[in-house]
Amino acid sequence: MLKCRNDVAAIIVTHNPNRQELLNLIDKLTDQVSLIHIIDNGSVKFALGELKKINLTLLPSNMGIAHAQNIGLNMAINNGFTDFVLFDQDSLPSDSMISDLLVTRTRALEAEVNVAAVGPVHIDQDNFSESIFIDTSNKTLKKILPSRDRQAGRHFAKCDFLIASGCLISKDSLDIVGYMEDDLFIDCVDIEWGFRALDKGLHCIAAFDAKMYHKIGEAPLKLFGRDLTTHSPVRHYYFYRNFYQLLKRSYVPYCWKRHTFIKSTVQAFVFSSFLSPRFEHFKCIVKGILHGLMNKNGKYE
Repeated sequence: MLKCRNDVAAIIVTHNPNRQELLNLIDKLTDQVSLIHIIDNGSVKFALGELKKINLTLLPSNMGIAHAQNIGLNMAINNGFTDFVLFDQDSLPSDSMISDLLVTRTRALEAEVNVAAVGPVHIDQDNFSESIFIDTSNKTLKKILPSRDRQAGRHFAKCDFLIASGCLISKDSLDIVGYMEDDLFIDCVDIEWGFRALDKGLHCIAAFDAKMYHKIGEAPLKLFGRDLTTHSPVRHYYFYRNFYQLLKRSYVPYCWKRHTFIKSTVQAFVFSSFLSPRFEHFKCIVKGILHGLMNKNGKYE
């Protein structure tokens, strides 16, 4: 196994975290990075005790994941770092994930790919299914299946966007693409950044050798023999609000807009009909759509 370069900063955004899950994440990162920035988004109570390599910033209120990520990125840059990996509080990377991301980035650069960011394969902690990646380079929406590409001997693929948690970003790409969009607050932040990068000629890279376990959504909704990923009513508000704003962005590919519009419309009906509390989900989805059409941003109120 290649030894990890020890010049990477990790940025963890927290909000009322499960202490043990957060400690597990820190433990996994301690030998993989030089410094860990924890940006806490106004948790009611936050105490970790004395830990090595930790720089803790407590925000007075929940200012959103994008804002917290930007604070962490700026702090890491001010500390002299040029490579950063973003994390959610409940993620659990493999022991070699940072090294695997760095190796994959080198491979992509050697293949003359302009790299925006590199992300791992996310493995659902409940059913161990692997995340898929999206590619719209041929004007159609293509789903990239990591297992199939690995069997074909491929180590990486270009994709449109990455899940933020576990995502390796360089200062060079930030200088070109810019920071996360604060106004989106949460949900679609990573999607918007990926499409913005693509519009500027940079590609997100799916690293098939890098692994990270991640809790995706809340308890799945079992319907017609399928498990559907669910979120809280407020998270559905943010998704629909921000998605309807992305529908108006010229740099977001039409085929992704069409596919996601159809999928999200079906899901809106399903969640409002079968997911408890049904009326709360319906109300938040409708409110999100209206606020998206009205270009309303910021925190849900």
